Order: sequence, then C-alpha cells, then structure tokens
Amino acid sequence: MRFFFVFYLISYFCFAQNQAKLDSLLSKSYSPKDDTKKTKVYLEISEIYKNNNSDSALKYVELALKSSQKTQNQDLIAQTYFSYGIIVRDANKYKEAISSLQKAVSLFEKTGNKQKIGRVYSSMGLVYKKMGDVQKVEALTKKGIEYGLKAVEMLNSIKDSSSLASAYNNLGITYRDMKDFKNAKKCYVLGIAIAEKFNKTNAIGATLNSNLGQVFMDNDKNYDAAISQFKNALEIFQKFNDKKGIEAANRNIAQANIYKKDFKQAIVYGQKSVEIAKEVKDNHRSFNSYKMLSDAFQGAGMYREAFENFKISKQFEDSTLRTDKLKSIAEIETKYQTEKKEIEIKNLNEKNEIQRNQLILAVLGLVLFLGLSTILFFQYQKIKESRAKISEQSEQLKLMMKELHHRVKNNLAIVSSLLRVQSSRIEDEQAVQAVKQGRQRIEAMSLIHQRLYQTDRISNINIREYINDLAESLMNAYGYKSDDFDLELNIEKEELDVDVAMPIGLIINELLTNSFKYAYTNIERPSLKINLKTDNGLTLEVQDNGKGIDLEKWEKAKDSFGKKLIKGLSKQLGGTMIVENRNGAFYSLYIPKESLKAA
Repeated sequence: MRFFFVFYLISYFCFAQNQAKLDSLLSKSYSPKDDTKKTKVYLEISEIYKNNNSDSALKYVELALKSSQKTQNQDLIAQTYFSYGIIVRDANKYKEAISSLQKAVSLFEKTGNKQKIGRVYSSMGLVYKKMGDVQKVEALTKKGIEYGLKAVEMLNSIKDSSSLASAYNNLGITYRDMKDFKNAKKCYVLGIAIAEKFNKTNAIGATLNSNLGQVFMDNDKNYDAAISQFKNALEIFQKFNDKKGIEAANRNIAQANIYKKDFKQAIVYGQKSVEIAKEVKDNHRSFNSYKMLSDAFQGAGMYREAFENFKISKQFEDSTLRTDKLKSIAEIETKYQTEKKEIEIKNLNEKNEIQRNQLILAVLGLVLFLGLSTILFFQYQKIKESRAKISEQSEQLKLMMKELHHRVKNNLAIVSSLLRVQSSRIEDEQAVQAVKQGRQRIEAMSLIHQRLYQTDRISNINIREYINDLAESLMNAYGYKSDDFDLELNIEKEELDVDVAMPIGLIINELLTNSFKYAYTNIERPSLKINLKTDNGLTLEVQDNGKGIDLEKWEKAKDSFGKKLIKGLSKQLGGTMIVENRNGAFYSLYIPKESLKAA
C-alpha cells in the first residue's frame, strides 16, 4: 500500500510539473511577435498534449504549421510537418500523415539533417504498418519494413542512440505484424541495449520491453514472462502519464491472460484498456481493445457482454477501414516522387536559364530576339492555316457522312421495295410473313440513317423521335389506328450513339412485331408502353396488355430467328434481357454503363 501511495505522489508530481509548464507555454503563445518563437511554443504545447489529448495536440500543431510558413527557417518548417504527420497518424488519418511526412523529408534533405530524415523514415514505416494492419494488405506492411530499414541505416551512420532505439522499436513492430518474430526479437533486443545506455526508465525503453513481451506471448508462448514484461512497462508508462502506452500495456496483459485462460484477470485489464483508449480518442486502439475485451468475456462464458463489445469493435473497425486508402497513398507516393524530379529539373532549368540569358545579352541581343520573333510569326501563320484546313476537312467529312447515310437509306429502301414486290408473288403465307418481317427490320435500320442525314449530327440520333416513328410505322403496318390504340412512350435519354441506337432499334422492332402479331387477339383496347430509362446504364422496357407470353415456349424456341436476333443483339450490347408476364408480355433489357462506353 505504501508503495502505491508513493507511486501516486510521483505521478501526481509529474502531472503537476507538466501542467505548470503547459500554463507557462500557453501564456507565451499569445505574446511572441517572432513567428519562429511562436512556432516553437506551439510545437512544445502540442508535444505535451500528444499522448493525452489528441484534439488539443492537433489544434496546436496546426497553429505551428500556419506560423512556420511565415518564417524562412526550412528546418523549423520541416519539423512542424514532421510533428503534424505523427499526430494525424495517431488519429488514423493516414493519407494526411504520409503527405506531411514526405514534405518533411524533402525539406530536411535540403538542410542535410540526417537525424531528422532517419526519424521521419521511421515514422513513415509505422504509418504503412498501421495501414497494413487495418486494411489487411501485406504490401503496405512490407512498405513499412522498407522505410524502417532506411531509418535504421540512416541513424546508425550518425550514431544517434535515442532516435535509433525508437527506430528499432518501430521496425520490430512491423516485423512482428509480418509474423517474422526472429527479426522482431532482434530489433527489440538491439533497441533495449541502446536505450539502457542513456536511460533505463525512459518511455522508449518501456515500449521496447513491452514489445519484447509480445514476442514472448505470440511466438514463444511464455505467458508468465510476457506478463512480467508488460507490467514493468506499465509502471514506467504510468510514471510518465503516457496514456497510449498505458492502454497498450493493459491490453497486452489482458491478452496474455486470455491465452492463460485466466479470463477474470483478462476482463479486469481489458476494461482498463478500453477506458484509456476512449480517453485518447484513437479509433485503431479502440478497435483492438474492444475486440480483445470481447474475447475475454467470451472465454469467461459471458456471451451477452462479449457480443456487445464485439459490436463496438466493428464500429471502430469500419470507421478506419476504407478501400480507397490504398489508392490515395499510391497517388501521394507518385506525386511525391514527381515533385522531387520537378524540383531537380527546375534547379537545372534555372541554371541553364541564367547562362543562356548571359550569352544572349553579351553576344546576340536584339538580333536573336528579332530572329525568334520572325520564327514565331511564321509558326503562327502555319498554325492558323492548319486550323483552317482542319476545319474545312471537318465540314467536308460531315457532308460525306451525310451523303453516305443518305445513300445507305436509299439502298435499304430499294431492298425493302424488292422484298415487297417479291412477297406479292409468294403464295406460302409463312414465307410472306417472313419476308414482311425482314422488310420491317430493314425499314427499322433505314429510319436511323434517314435521321442521321437530316440533321447536323453524324453519329448521334434523337432516340425519342426514332422510337416514336418506328412504333407508329409498325402499328400502321399491322392495321391498327392511333385513335383505337394506346401508345405510351417514356424516353429519359434524348440522344443515343448510332452504334447503340441501331441494335436497340432492331430489338424494339422484334418485340413490337411480336406484340402486334400475337398479343391483341380479342383485346378491346390494345395498349403498348415503351420506356427507356437511364439508371447507372440504360434500361429498355416494352409492355403490352395482351394475353401474355408462353415463357416455357419462349425459352425453348431455338429455331426462332427473332429470338436469336434479340439475344445476339443483347449480347452485342453487353446487356441482360428479362421476359415476364405482367398483365401482358413484359420485356426488360438492362445495359450497364461500362458496356455502353465500350459500345
């Protein structure tokens, strides 16, 4: 009891010291007129808040970022981007974190600050590790290892022990996620050895010991040794009031007890982990802690509590898991590499520009200027002539296309007339009907070419007018009058490309012909409804009020040319045809947006 009382006094004293320092910094933040000093004050305040109040930490690092832009201190601006990247990383804003850390690297490279470059690489490795953990994407975790190794190499070259211990810790965490426990343990042991040289009780030492405990737990299955490591780390984290460390230590102790099947202890430490995770407002930590507590309750046979905690864990998982994150990070990485190349090109261009200007001023001067002006003038004239020629050719092409459509329409009309003459000489009624249907198909195509040469558009037609003309033409062909027939058109899309309109027109021709031939026997008031809707693609619907269609016969009608034509054209458009009975025959053809683009 005495020990815990003393420990409480030490923790309270540390908290009071931090609060006093924070009050002092807050008072300073309102007074400095020097933007450099103001930025440093904001960064210090943000650092104090970082582990315990992420909202306040973000607020002050944003203020630091704003004030740093007014300075000419590249190293300070880079440090501000670095701090901002770490804070938004802990808030699971990975896209912003990578972007900010990449800006920090670019600026530190200009100032040659290898220590900071190494630390940024280590932080970038941890960002990719976290993304790999949340999204279950191994490629991201491997990217984290790549940056972690770069950080260790950089910091080893300058013998920065403090930063190197932290880098080994981050790299070990990433190896652990890849189930490479051998390399993870190696990193932790190296990190602990480095940490012990300068301070045995610092926060990074506690983190390394805690992570080594995870290796004992996950790989060695030595749960007692793991719990001992976690409890040692917990004491140090509590001393520094590091809430994120406290949360992780409690969660790890709970997990080890789950493996030991001591579910009572697992629930005690799991509940502590959940409470701390809620305080630091870290979705990723909350997901892990609630999931672990759910497992503890389940092991204890408390299934209602297990289910409630599992539901909460899924809510946190859904809030951090976004399928578009991988694409966003790849875009940022590409942008970063492009910006670096652009900076190099810009620097080279600036040097070349200076040399070229000196040469022009010294030697050529006005003569070169006049020469360039003359060349530009002739270039302009050539471009102007080319544009005029292209415009003229475009008009000629339009005329040729109209003439082509006119001739195709005339040729189709000749074919239709020949078929009409031929049908008058045929005595077999079935053959007459076949020729008649063939003529109607030709006339359906002819209507499209007629509309193309009658308008200024050479590749699009007014589908509303076309369908109306086609329906009325077929209605008259089968002896129906508009006064005795209800024709309803609902066309949402005004125009269609001819490559889509042609097969759709033929499909409509087949469906309407089928209705006019078979649907309206003994129907007092025939009706026909045609819908063409645009809903993430194109949907054609044809509905009559006839006696319906024999669906079994429709499916088995392998020798029907009309059905083969409908199916072939639907497949050509990448569409799906549905045939049903809905107070008459109902046909629906759906063409996805992707298929329309391909067509």
